[in-house]
Amino acid sequence: MGAVQRGRHILIALLLVFFVMMPQVQAAGLESPDELEAFFDGVLTLQLREYNVPGAAVALVKDNEIIFSKGYGFADLENRIPMDPETSLHRPGSNSKILVWTAVMQLVEQGVLDLYTDINTYLDFSIPSKIDGREAPPITLHHLMTHTAGFEDEVIELFVSKPELMHPLSEYVKTHLPARVFQPGSVMAYSNYGTTLAAYIVELQSGQSFSDYARQHILIPLGMDSSTFEQPLPASFSAQMSQGYRYENGRFIRGGFEYVQSYPAGALTSTVHDMVLLIMAQLNRGMPVQLPAAEDAEAEGEAAPESAEGEGETEAADTEVRILQEKTAELMQSQQFAAHPEIPGMTYGFIEANYNGHRVLSHGGDTLLFSTGLYFLPEENVGLYVVYNSSVTDRARAWLLQAFMDRYFPRSELEQSLVPSEPRPITAGTESNYTGTFHSSRSNFTGVESVLRLAQPMYLSVDDEGYLNITAYGKTSRYGEIAPNLFQELNGPEKIAISFDEGKVTRIHFAGPSTWLRSAWYDSPGFITTLLAVSFLFMAVTMLGWIRGVFQPQPRRRPFVAPKVLGVLFFLLLITVAVLFADIISTTHPDFGIPTVVLEPSSTLNAALILTKILMGLAGLMLLTCVYMLATAKGSRRQRLHFILFTLSSLSVAFVLYQIHLF
Repeated sequence: MGAVQRGRHILIALLLVFFVMMPQVQAAGLESPDELEAFFDGVLTLQLREYNVPGAAVALVKDNEIIFSKGYGFADLENRIPMDPETSLHRPGSNSKILVWTAVMQLVEQGVLDLYTDINTYLDFSIPSKIDGREAPPITLHHLMTHTAGFEDEVIELFVSKPELMHPLSEYVKTHLPARVFQPGSVMAYSNYGTTLAAYIVELQSGQSFSDYARQHILIPLGMDSSTFEQPLPASFSAQMSQGYRYENGRFIRGGFEYVQSYPAGALTSTVHDMVLLIMAQLNRGMPVQLPAAEDAEAEGEAAPESAEGEGETEAADTEVRILQEKTAELMQSQQFAAHPEIPGMTYGFIEANYNGHRVLSHGGDTLLFSTGLYFLPEENVGLYVVYNSSVTDRARAWLLQAFMDRYFPRSELEQSLVPSEPRPITAGTESNYTGTFHSSRSNFTGVESVLRLAQPMYLSVDDEGYLNITAYGKTSRYGEIAPNLFQELNGPEKIAISFDEGKVTRIHFAGPSTWLRSAWYDSPGFITTLLAVSFLFMAVTMLGWIRGVFQPQPRRRPFVAPKVLGVLFFLLLITVAVLFADIISTTHPDFGIPTVVLEPSSTLNAALILTKILMGLAGLMLLTCVYMLATAKGSRRQRLHFILFTLSSLSVAFVLYQIHLF
């Protein structure tokens, strides 16, 4: 079976190479519909099969026109309704954020907002001014729009399981305020909350709900008539909604409608054609493609004599239909933050990338059931949008974009003639300065979600040849140095930058809002899991010894009851907590296949957290008992030593609970 699967992957890879390596064409070749259809048919048909996706849709725009669009597979498997880029509704996920940033820039150009003013000026509540008890610089809209505000990440209740659990935006931003963990402007850490907070500022300063503001000032002017932030969907939209699916045990499982609590950051419902209208507005630097007011004015100009007054009216009409002024759109698309001059960074809301020497601005979107990709090349006036009605994350869309760029925008002859810097090994003897365990800056550091950092580590090592090896999510990539603190992938185009502190690598910077931070040795998954395993094993063996001792005749000795009672209580409580957390993780939502605790309040989690507090208290009580035993010489020397080791085990468990904030 494994050989068959490997053979299938090899065949798919060869077919993809065939589609990409057909005679190369430049952007002018994009006007050939047949050629475009052959390319997209080849890639997307393979992807639906490879990633087990029921349906997908794509659209390509150039010079204010949709030059290709097509649906693949089914929007509704059960009823055999095909995917249609014009009519099939889907959830663009985080591509909803583009509307938030557009709204902010609209108010900036009107003078209502300023990008560098403390956001507390605009809010009806206060963002704490301190980080770890120390005063920190204020957060600005510039920080929010570049994902450098310094908030930790939160996942719980970002989505909710039913509409009854939805709360007004004004309530959500106040009750779900994450901790500030980085200095503003120092680290890129992607933040759904930061986007939602910016949308709330739009609400407060415009006097409209964000949903109404977006509809009036963005969706309607762009002609995005099939787009809405409403949850649940209006009846007029429901019939066109594509189903979302996940694939488990050889079958597709249909999900339900996704309710996004942080709705400006990811709750838009739209079609592929509507989303490319948004792309074209960016390519046109704020001017919508459909300009009915301008066309009417032009018709009036042909029917009437030209006059200065008529020209003024035409200019007014042009101004009214813009969603952004040209300079504002250019500012929005210019780089605003990067970890290194050679690493693509962030504009105001868009993620930069470099493909074959071409600058691409992009954003991805992932919900529980949909994955989308939005891309455009400002200099070439080309844009691409794709949706999959299954959560395949970045894998599929990145594959499609790379194939598209290799096919239609390969490296120029001049770029190919340039000899790139050859990646070289690091200096011998410095290996220990690089190796270590890292965690994403987009993590939780102060709540129960901290435990997720243990499940998503990145490992940096140095191989025998002196090249850096980065392993994450089951994949290892090799990098060589091409400039001070700049490294190039050996078998790929990716560049990374590295930051040092006191001779050690402390941060690894990837393109876009992706930074990884060195984990302290006592905070690494290896240390924590080993400490837990050893502590639990020692306590379990001790419990067995105590149980066996109950049924064996004992010589007369000093009583040793209280310490044993504390030890038994701690161990039984630890087992109970472990069972509760196992139940929390294994109880999944039938529609979405993720732990229900992520989507709705959990009494089991609340009970488990109460018990972990009791565990922490018991560990402290055991420590006091241990000190008392040593001071009064209670029990035999062997009993005291054994209880000291048991207490150390309980304190180790308490330390782990403290580190991952499970209390």
